[in-house]
Amino acid sequence: MDGNISRLRADLEAALPGLSKAVLSQPVDELADAKVVIRPVMLHAGRCYQVERFRGGKAFHQNLGADELLRMFSGELDGRYRQALIASDDGCAQYALRAKGGYKRTSHAAAARPGAAQPHNREKRYILAEGENIPALVDLGIFTADLRIVKAKYDKYKQINRFIELVDDELSKSDRREITVLDFGCGKSYLTFILYYYFTVKRGMNAKIIGYDLKEDVVARCNAVAGKYGYTGLRFVHADVTRDVLYDEHIDMIVTLHACDTATDYALANAVNWNTDYILAVPCCQHELNGGLDAPALRLMTKYGILKERFATLATDALRARALEGRGYKTDVSEFIDIAHSPKNILIRAKRAALTDAAAVKRMAEAKAEIETFCQMLGYTPLIVRLLFAEH
Repeated sequence: MDGNISRLRADLEAALPGLSKAVLSQPVDELADAKVVIRPVMLHAGRCYQVERFRGGKAFHQNLGADELLRMFSGELDGRYRQALIASDDGCAQYALRAKGGYKRTSHAAAARPGAAQPHNREKRYILAEGENIPALVDLGIFTADLRIVKAKYDKYKQINRFIELVDDELSKSDRREITVLDFGCGKSYLTFILYYYFTVKRGMNAKIIGYDLKEDVVARCNAVAGKYGYTGLRFVHADVTRDVLYDEHIDMIVTLHACDTATDYALANAVNWNTDYILAVPCCQHELNGGLDAPALRLMTKYGILKERFATLATDALRARALEGRGYKTDVSEFIDIAHSPKNILIRAKRAALTDAAAVKRMAEAKAEIETFCQMLGYTPLIVRLLFAEH
């Protein structure tokens, strides 16, 4: 191998500890991939490097350790591309393949010196980064065909990354290699497809995701898209979450995003009854309590329709969160995204807690007492309470 080409490998090896990305483009022959992007990723086993190959309009991914990456680079990539780029903590270097072989470094921008002034608004690093070939983001129009963010869709891009960050926050605490996820009321399922990408590509997990929806045409369309993407572990089923028996194996995570009204309650109840490890719920419209509220003491507020509606929404979500705690989950309620982007911005996140039998009984009794007092004040007992405490 030409010494200069070997130097490119040496530069890559030297950059690995602080690598941001490496890109090989403009292949010299038709057998080579159209482009190759190398990025560091953190998996449960530690830092490795994701090799993303673009071929025939599709992207193929492989996660490798440092030694494996360098062997693959020497054997398959070095010298087969006219352009190369290596970006790391030391700066950004660009290379061009010489006509007689070997690479010439055409430019090098040094990284900022320690202590040098940094921009006040530093660019946030998202889990789903610009430039990654994420088919769902392209089809949604959030990424352009050349994988750049569409400015008008930047808020949606941040919202999606925020959701993935919340999932990542939970999974980073475990070393699981497989995951089974049910998505209730999946709709057009863009987040379901992105979740599958995150699990399988970003974390290298063996994922099985099943999306449920009432609309048969939506289910058919989503199954077709899953086939187009090659997502073999993702399927969609026509089902009614309020009455159908959906699944009889262990479930690691339940996701329900913007399921209408009491559909969220049925999803939460199923999750609890199945001993699901993680629950992520972003409720949508909530009509039940708004229609059943009978609280003379709250007349000052409930006489105004919009205030009554907002109170009923917050009260329902508070009951959902407290009911999950009573049934053995560690629960928090947070703002999913800024309310300026969507009024449906409350996320209920729950993780099954490890409790002794005595602690579980005590927790349930305390939660049940608080909930009963609150419902007496409301003059109504919402469905989530009836579903989770009817037999307790």
